[in-house]
Amino acid sequence: MSNNLKRKIKRKKDIKDEKQAEKELQNKISNIFLPDNCSLCNKDFDKRSREMAMTWMVVTEDDTKALICPQCWEKSKNS
Repeated sequence: MSNNLKRKIKRKKDIKDEKQAEKELQNKISNIFLPDNCSLCNKDFDKRSREMAMTWMVVTEDDTKALICPQCWEKSKNS
């Protein structure tokens, strides 16, 4: 095999390994930091949804984190 072909193969393998490692890291980080559902109404939270990430609220007190959906957030503001 030529050196050029060996380098191409190695480069593709390195890129694939980097992408897989990045995905694993993102999954670990998202599982550590946020709950899976609203802390008030138990509505499911999709950690991969950009819309949910931008509209849901995270409330922290000491070491606990509460995830609150937009509907519950509005109810709590109006109360």
